[in-house]
Formats: sequence, structure tokens, C-alpha cells
Amino acid sequence: MIYTKALNINRNLILYIIILAMFSIFTVMFGCESESPIQTDPVESVNADLGELTGTVQPIESLVVLQRNGVDFRTALADDEGRWILSELPIGNYSLYVVASEYFTDISRNDITVELGETLDVGTVVLRPYTEAATLIGKVIDSTDGQPISDSEINVICVTGICAPVNGITDSEGNFSIQLWSGLAGKVNIKSQDHRTTIVRVKELPPRQTFDLGAVPLDKR
Repeated sequence: MIYTKALNINRNLILYIIILAMFSIFTVMFGCESESPIQTDPVESVNADLGELTGTVQPIESLVVLQRNGVDFRTALADDEGRWILSELPIGNYSLYVVASEYFTDISRNDITVELGETLDVGTVVLRPYTEAATLIGKVIDSTDGQPISDSEINVICVTGICAPVNGITDSEGNFSIQLWSGLAGKVNIKSQDHRTTIVRVKELPPRQTFDLGAVPLDKR
């Protein structure tokens, strides 16, 4: 009796294995044909809404800094021929400035518009070396008693000529000395915490020469 029962169990197991194998073969033969390949939507080009800028700088060791909404956005280092390029830029308005060691910063390229799918050449930027600088000196005093005013802020803004604003500060004796891009004409804003701001106009400054503003009086607030 025990032998007969075991034999029946083995027969049932073998039958189960055969049925399972036949089902697997059927699935392989017919099931795969019913599967459809996965369909994906075409991916739009990442450059669809982008443009690029290029240009030339001198000296060739210059760094080009692109600004967007007044904030540094991207940078590019000029190659050994002075060429640079900034690619994959979102369309819109930009400005850029160029910096290099021992040279004045140039901020001449403003209101740059990057167009869809276009390359805009902003031209050549030539930096002026510090060796061509003019020097602006002066002394800030109180208008009532003639006493020197220390820690006064000196800010030079170019009107003609292309340069970045230059800042300085007076020493304990009220004196200041600032190197400027020669050939410019502009205005000098002088202000102190306890005094009214005074504006002094400056004409073109020859290179490698010193221009003395003399004593500049500030009125108390």
C-alpha cells in the first residue's frame, strides 16, 4: 500500500512537470509575438532655444565674463589667438566685461542680445595696460574748518572712454590717489558719512601723468 501511494505521487509529479514545460514552450512561441515595442516621443533638441556669443580680446590671456540681469552668468578664457566663444546660451539680453592681470577692466559690451540659433560676434576688445594709467590725486576737507576728512569714499565714473568705475578712499590726512584709464573724461563722486556728496568733473587725463584736484571741500549734513 505504501509503495502504491508513493508511485502515484511520483506519477503526479512527473505529469505536473510535463504540463509546466508545455506551458512554458507555448508562452515562448506565441506570447512574445503579442508584445508590442515601447514607443517613446521624440526628444526635442536641447539647443532649440539657445544661441552663442563669440569675439576677440587683447591680450590673449584675458577672461571674458558674461552677465545676465547684473549677475555673473558664464565665463570664457581666450585661446592662444585671443578668440573666445560661449555656447548654449538662453536667448535674451546680456552684458560682458573683460579682465586681465595688469590691465584695466573693460565693460564696453552692453545690451547684447542673444538670438535663437544664431552666433553673435561682439568684435574685439582691447584692454589698456596699467603702465598707461593716469593718476588722480586730491585732498578732502571739511568746508567749515578745513580739517581733513578721513575714510571718504572716492568713486570715479567714466563719461567718455570705456572703463569700469574706480573706487578709492582717503587716508588719515584726507588724501587720496587713484590710477585711472588715461584718456577718459568723467566725474568724481566724493562722499562721507557726515557730509554731503560732492561731484567734481574731470577732463581727459594724459597717460602716465598726475592730475591734482587739490582740496575738495565737503559740506556737513
